[in-house]
Amino acid sequence: MIVGEAKLAHELSRALFEEGVLATGIGFPTVPKGKARVRTIVTATHTKSELDHALEAFATAGKRLGIVA
Repeated sequence: MIVGEAKLAHELSRALFEEGVLATGIGFPTVPKGKARVRTIVTATHTKSELDHALEAFATAGKRLGIVA
């Protein structure tokens, strides 16, 4: 998920971790300035319940940080 600023990506990463989801904040120089993001890995072994939880965590954390409306 591209969020723009590295600080915000790292804040989102921390918020997701608090919700039980591992999503690493990535910023410059790994990605261009202004293109910071969080990265996740989804595998075939994740259950529907786990994926639903991750989506809920993204919504909750994203709303709290003003990323998601």
